[in-house]
Amino acid sequence: MTLLALLLASVVAQARRPATDSATLCVADARTRAPLAGAELTMPATASSPGHSRRLTGACVAIGTEHADSLRVSRAGYVSRWIAVSPAAHGVGSGRDTLRVLLPALDATRAERLEVVRVSAARSPDIAGDVRTAGRTTATLSAADARAAGASTVNAVLALMPYTNLRSARGETGLSLRGARREQVAITLDGMPLNDPATGIADVSDIPLAGLQSATVALGADPVGSGAGATGGVLALTTAAQRVASVRTGAFGQRSVEGAWHTAAAGAVWHASAAWRNASNDFAFVNDAGVTPQRETRVNNDEQRATVSLGVIASRAQLSVLGSSSERGMVGPANVRSYDADRAHTGRWLVRAQTGARGTTLVAGARRMQLRYVDPARPALDSRAVAWASDGEWRGAVHDVAWRIGAGADRLTATGGIAQQRRRGFAAAQRAWSDTADARWRVDLGARADLIEGSGLLPTASVGAERRIARVGPHGEVVGFGRAAQAVRVPTLYDLYFSSPQRLFVRALSPERVDLDVSSGVRIVADASRARVSIEGAVVARNTRDAIVWFPGNFGWSPANVGEERLRGVESRAELVLGRSSVSAWVTSYDAALLTGGLRIPTPYVPRVAGGAQLQLTARDRQATVVWRGMGARPYTAGPRNPDFELAALSLVDITVAQQMRALPYWPWPHLDAVVAFSLENATDVPWQSVRGFPSPGRAWAMSFTLQHSPR
Repeated sequence: MTLLALLLASVVAQARRPATDSATLCVADARTRAPLAGAELTMPATASSPGHSRRLTGACVAIGTEHADSLRVSRAGYVSRWIAVSPAAHGVGSGRDTLRVLLPALDATRAERLEVVRVSAARSPDIAGDVRTAGRTTATLSAADARAAGASTVNAVLALMPYTNLRSARGETGLSLRGARREQVAITLDGMPLNDPATGIADVSDIPLAGLQSATVALGADPVGSGAGATGGVLALTTAAQRVASVRTGAFGQRSVEGAWHTAAAGAVWHASAAWRNASNDFAFVNDAGVTPQRETRVNNDEQRATVSLGVIASRAQLSVLGSSSERGMVGPANVRSYDADRAHTGRWLVRAQTGARGTTLVAGARRMQLRYVDPARPALDSRAVAWASDGEWRGAVHDVAWRIGAGADRLTATGGIAQQRRRGFAAAQRAWSDTADARWRVDLGARADLIEGSGLLPTASVGAERRIARVGPHGEVVGFGRAAQAVRVPTLYDLYFSSPQRLFVRALSPERVDLDVSSGVRIVADASRARVSIEGAVVARNTRDAIVWFPGNFGWSPANVGEERLRGVESRAELVLGRSSVSAWVTSYDAALLTGGLRIPTPYVPRVAGGAQLQLTARDRQATVVWRGMGARPYTAGPRNPDFELAALSLVDITVAQQMRALPYWPWPHLDAVVAFSLENATDVPWQSVRGFPSPGRAWAMSFTLQHSPR
């Protein structure tokens, strides 16, 4: 209580502190609001100083307003823009100390290119705000804020974000958004798709946190911006050019080391990151699957993972490379111990490059995934699969219409002579309108057509709108929004062949089509110089035809097309930011059901109610974070709703205390910033399951030390 009282006193004092005459300039994507590292600032020559250019290694930089009245901001793949940086132009020096520069992509429409550059106070200059696609519910969290809250992996970052539900089994973590299965969530890194062509899943554990700048979740379908397959939504990750090193140790044998490095040379920013993690995970649990409950210990539940990422950002081109290698035990459910000795080895490589050409953008990428499964007791079940995916895209804009065309191919080879290759192509167009004078409203309309080998032509469309209903004070507003979209997910190679590590069966499936995904709501934002309040609520509905579902306990080991899936629900969240401290909460309520054979079956593992809350108290040199996550009962079988076939509701609490070392008087390195964090995970020691039969560890602890180059 004493620590919390001191933090609260410091927060109030910080909120009353007068503003300085300097400004923080942050560069972001005008369409998505994602932070952009590697932009180039060009200051013109004046009577008192010669002109010069500076390439940013991150997305934000401190600038002095006395050196120039204007500067140009440019970056590969974006339209350059001149901005005024004088205090008179943006209120810098009068409490509005963050200048946000929104760069439109080369394929932006005229309405997007004319969007007003706004200045706003923010809890952290790394937070870029909401995704700008009209009518879409989004949230962004910076990696710096997540690390201060005790996060040391991307999994932990997602656990801090609203609307996210993580599900893991056999050591692999999947993300669920808006009640969708993990194959229905598109995950991207700097725009590069990470979902494997062999499994349909992107394991976010493969991405080193040291190399990330932010994570953004956007709910709902968006066929034009997100592409085919994003039924539940998108997780967009953005890399950062930074110098940071971190070590972590904790319960159940957790050990991790990661680091990132960058430099500016030859007119470009070069950055690299790497991570190594190890954990035994052999925790004790109560096995109640037998006649009488008994206490047991997980065996062969360990994991080892190494990841590396490389990137280059130049004036006209960008290159990203991501690689990972992991090995883990593949223990089965608590009542199936015969697979406890099995092992899985996974390797992934992804490469993406883009460049600008005559006002357009060319993008190309390639992915390779290899999975080996070893069963020492039954060598006949050993299996190996290798999948390749390549794609290319060309995008631009003609007047007010943004267009993009692309093509790609997948190929899978697997044990047992299984082989498949699939070619695909698409074309998409989008038109956006906005009130450029006062930004009162925005509308976008888009259409996309996918031509998939074996599935034919699959058209989809979307429309979104938002309008400011009223102003709240000088900087706040009440906005009404709505969106309607369609989506299509062609069966991945996982759906066709690789539905279980022990089984490789051929089962043809039809494409999964979201006939309609609609949402409508209201967003209220009240923004003062040192405080911000936001409240948002929406109602949602989704109808999916030929939904691809695998029912747990179905030993056919393959998913099947279900006649129709319907989801109805509400989503809401609220946040209060005071200085650099905040309190937030979110809640969702979904009724998701499958309609097949005259039956109404609850969609497996979609809770009726889920939510979370976070309290973050920050002083100059310390931070305390309390996170609560909860889920209602979750059905897990194919049949009418029955409490006997539901996982129990759960309530989890995590607590983290972090200390910033540079603020201490005895810290000897002024250009290095260190943070020590201690976390207590599942503080109330709740036994729970994310998937039926797969117990999770109880109370756990972790301590991390992060060192970052941060010149004054």
